[in-house]
Amino acid sequence: MAFIYIAPLPNCTASKGGKAVAPSSRISQLLCFYEFRLEKIVIVACGTEENAFSLESILHKACGDQRVIQPFEGGTEFFAYPLFEEVMNIVGAVCRMRNYKQVPFVRAPVENPIDETELIVRSFAAKVCARRLEMNLRQVDVARIAVVGKRTIERIESKGQATFHNLVSVLRALNLEHLLARLDMGESLRERSRIPRK
Repeated sequence: MAFIYIAPLPNCTASKGGKAVAPSSRISQLLCFYEFRLEKIVIVACGTEENAFSLESILHKACGDQRVIQPFEGGTEFFAYPLFEEVMNIVGAVCRMRNYKQVPFVRAPVENPIDETELIVRSFAAKVCARRLEMNLRQVDVARIAVVGKRTIERIESKGQATFHNLVSVLRALNLEHLLARLDMGESLRERSRIPRK
């Protein structure tokens, strides 16, 4: 099964379109870099990969020179927001003609929702790993610089789990602490982020 997804940015400047075999996973990856209007994300089940390529090609032609380049991962497949309604009309027409199913992107409720710290650690996990590799460091090297255990680095990168204190230490070790400034943190998280430099 292959899918096409369309995800608009909240500031109404652009929308991301793309093809994926696991669209929810792909969108979750992109949420590390972009904020989307979650209620407006649409996923189209196209059946085969060939069908998904075909629909993606139709959308690329429709958007033409209205592409908007974004600075992060997947940034070449955004189109100007004014085209959003037109794109949705095209998607709707193709779905009717080819009997594709259109489904909204909805996060299923969980019985034990994760706390805000875990959400933040998960959102930074890919960035931590990418920066470590970019700096040609091993996990044990980052652990030594951040004064945390190697298992902490492993948990951040593989599971998106760590205490907020350890996350801040690792971000500082990798010169990524500026990412914290972009968070809209509640007062409790702001307090946890104020740890002294070592």
